[in-house]
Amino acid sequence: MSAFPDYLLKLSVGFGVIALFYHLVLRQLTFFDANRHYLRFYSALCFLIPLININTFFGESPEPTRTRTFVQSVPAITRTPAPETPVFQAAVPEAPASLTAADWLMIVWAVGAAVMLVRLLLQVRSYLRIRAQAQLVSHDGVKIYHFDLKMSPFSFWNAIFYNPRLHEPGELQDMILHEYIHVRQRHSVDVIWSELICMINWFNPFAWLIRSAIRQNLEYIADQKVLENHADTKTYQYLLLKTAIGPEFALVNQFGYHSLKQRIVMMNRHASPRILLARFLFILPLLAVILAAFRTEQDQPLPKHGKRIYINIPSTPANNPRKPKDRLHLAGLLLDAETAQPLANRMLGISHDERYVKTTMTDEDGYYFVEIPIKPEKDVLHYYAAVYKDNEYQDFSVMQAYQADYAFGDGFHVTFLAKKTMPAVRFGHYGLPTKPFYDTYDPARTKAELKAYLVKNMQPHREEMALKVEFVKTHQWPKDVITLYKGGYFDRKKQLMGYEGETKLILDGREVSHREVNEAFKSYPFMLNEYQERRMYQGSPSPEIVYLTFPLYREVPPAALVRGNVEIKDISAFDPATLKAEGYMLDGFRQVHGASSNMMPEKREVKKIMLFKGRLARYYDPSLDRIWWVETRPVNEVFERPDFAAK
Repeated sequence: MSAFPDYLLKLSVGFGVIALFYHLVLRQLTFFDANRHYLRFYSALCFLIPLININTFFGESPEPTRTRTFVQSVPAITRTPAPETPVFQAAVPEAPASLTAADWLMIVWAVGAAVMLVRLLLQVRSYLRIRAQAQLVSHDGVKIYHFDLKMSPFSFWNAIFYNPRLHEPGELQDMILHEYIHVRQRHSVDVIWSELICMINWFNPFAWLIRSAIRQNLEYIADQKVLENHADTKTYQYLLLKTAIGPEFALVNQFGYHSLKQRIVMMNRHASPRILLARFLFILPLLAVILAAFRTEQDQPLPKHGKRIYINIPSTPANNPRKPKDRLHLAGLLLDAETAQPLANRMLGISHDERYVKTTMTDEDGYYFVEIPIKPEKDVLHYYAAVYKDNEYQDFSVMQAYQADYAFGDGFHVTFLAKKTMPAVRFGHYGLPTKPFYDTYDPARTKAELKAYLVKNMQPHREEMALKVEFVKTHQWPKDVITLYKGGYFDRKKQLMGYEGETKLILDGREVSHREVNEAFKSYPFMLNEYQERRMYQGSPSPEIVYLTFPLYREVPPAALVRGNVEIKDISAFDPATLKAEGYMLDGFRQVHGASSNMMPEKREVKKIMLFKGRLARYYDPSLDRIWWVETRPVNEVFERPDFAAK
């Protein structure tokens, strides 16, 4: 269900391109059979194109090519990516999940589609009632029925219906020939297809435009075939006008309807030169653009050897004395991010300083283990990496580097990989420190004991990954800056930022709840920038996240704001403790918890102090009517200093 809104959007865009191209480029041409094939084929192709990810055709090579450059230059029609999920809270009953925007979209679409289905069924029912009341007068491959209704002749599937009392015998020949062409060329298939398009994409005006174009072009085809056997075009046109009687029946091909004026215009138009058939080729560049726009973007370009994850757990002989000095262990668990099931019998490549040296396989539990003899050299850095890449899952690599008396990227790993068909779910990568293992391990049983160590300590990471995946599936478009879900804080990109009770949220210098953060940014519809939101860690839970609703500094304010809004204070009478409870600028930079350096000046350092009031204060912070301006540096070193020296 989470992919449905994207698919519906791309389907609608595809119909729009196909409809506009027809109306702007092809509609005035007299290649009616070619137009019929265009409308059928490309409207059907619209259902398939959203499922094609053109990025898969380029492989993983990062080398730029003209095609790759073109594709990347086209804005992608994608959801805002990112995912993750929470810590499971024991013995706490879950509140029923509220409907997301995607849920409501699905409901509205389903209701509209159901109404359109009922409409189609009613039309079928009306047709069946007419056929039941009509009299079959001929069955020579094509069934011909007489009825007593006051309406134009029509055809559906392999049957033609008309009222013989309403028409002269000389008129019936052209009318029956017209409908006979509809039957023989199976135009009812096109009609039903156009109704299905509108049923699925009922809200899209371009879908209705395609429906109208299909129906109208079928009449052009039938009119053209009749006129090939009719010497008098004017007589046939008068016949069309004369027989336009009774209600229009949407499900069938009806003789006297479907834009009579435009049909007559097309009958009088000269045949288009065959050179204009080249216009049909112009759709191909548009399709290339659509494919590029519909691609699934990867969060970042894949390096030559896959994503390289650095787990920075420094190791030295002093803090890890039992770690072996002559061997290095690359080990971890590889699991599916969505199901947490082991990725068994998967091949990983082992590289040394970016040169592949061997391969290894995961066992039935997704466990891989490599023991590598090493000889540390002073001031010479070596690193080994385990690299995994295939066509099903996202690529990744883990690395350990060492030199004499020092190692980094040192750890054992539990890795959850997301499938490439789930771009919204990024893999989870967790490093377990080596010291607890090496303090108690038996060197003769390293492989088995290390596996037991990983399995024993993986559960918290497994729960966190499950929370991330669950949140992605249940929250299509998070509207709040922070969404609290099962104890986890998630941002608008659906990344797990932290946990309730463990992550401190600071807003403009004070600790707040996530609701207060959302209230502060409720009118801000975009992703927060690095000044509005500061995390200790990106892409993983942080112990503290700082939010700011004001800028850290401003350009020199206009003179009109300064005039009358500055009050110069006596330094000797000023108590710096005042700044603890009020907003202040220090040498041009806002000072508050999490912003700038958060410095509190000593009284002996202050060279000038002023109080900004009114509009000038709100220029620096829209929520304040007064803010202090403190200078501890020479005037020429104060950043963006207002021009109040003469005031």
